Amino acid sequence: MIRPLYNKIHHLAECPIWNAEDMALYWTDILNGEIWRYDVQTGKTRLYWKGKMLVGGFAFTPEGDIILCSDKGIFRLSKSVKGQLAAKPELLFNIPFDAGERFNDITTDPSGRILAGTKRNDLKNGKLYMIERGKSPEIILKNIHISNGMTFSMDKKYFYHTDSRPCTITRYRYDHGTGHISSPEIFYQGNSSSGFPDGITLDSMDCLWVAFWGASCVRRISTDGKVMEEIMIPAIQPSSVMIGGENMKELYITTACEGGTDISKGLDKKGNYLGGKVYQTSIPVKGRLEWKALF
Repeated sequence: MIRPLYNKIHHLAECPIWNAEDMALYWTDILNGEIWRYDVQTGKTRLYWKGKMLVGGFAFTPEGDIILCSDKGIFRLSKSVKGQLAAKPELLFNIPFDAGERFNDITTDPSGRILAGTKRNDLKNGKLYMIERGKSPEIILKNIHISNGMTFSMDKKYFYHTDSRPCTITRYRYDHGTGHISSPEIFYQGNSSSGFPDGITLDSMDCLWVAFWGASCVRRISTDGKVMEEIMIPAIQPSSVMIGGENMKELYITTACEGGTDISKGLDKKGNYLGGKVYQTSIPVKGRLEWKALF
């Protein structure tokens, strides 16, 4: 059964992260410059942080700080021992964005690096950055249309990267020591009629869970790139997915009303519900915890 966590309509909910230390789900509403938090034990959702930047993705450090990947650069949002967030984020890295470019989704690798992808308003020449402590950000992929969901295989030998517009998920060989990727191969090739692959996550059986923007569904994809299962969502634009919960068998799905005409209700010009709520459903397989960002 699919249920909304609560009735808030987000403009562009994205990048959900399960934080096992405080048993909470976090996500960003990119176009509103917000991070939200859902507490599993209390069942309550609240605005966690709001700033003057578009946060396309974020990651937690072992200390509980948050690394923000935004349209204004990469920042650290520090958390005190009393749980209070710093009043002002600290700039870590400037990024030479093109006009109309911003971060769109990120992930953390097994060594604590951040891989952060961008998109431009013209949906051309997006990039994938590798960001590592003590080093300048490095571009490791270019000419991406819409850089989206990313994850790593259970054995840490492969890196998956989504380019939404051509409906592809590409699998690369991954070098744990350097963070570099190589030997690309198309893992999944879809088409616009079946929806655009967006945010992804991995379960403990090495299968991908993929939000399909425009198709009102999440699909589970096997290790050989075949669709195994489809979960229908009561929103046209699912944007990303994350597995969490007390037993690591809850699938959380963010959705968005980006492009709609009534953002307050999440509707398009014909009155169709595009999205904006965050949903939850139980699945029969466990997920994998995300790695912390070491900065």
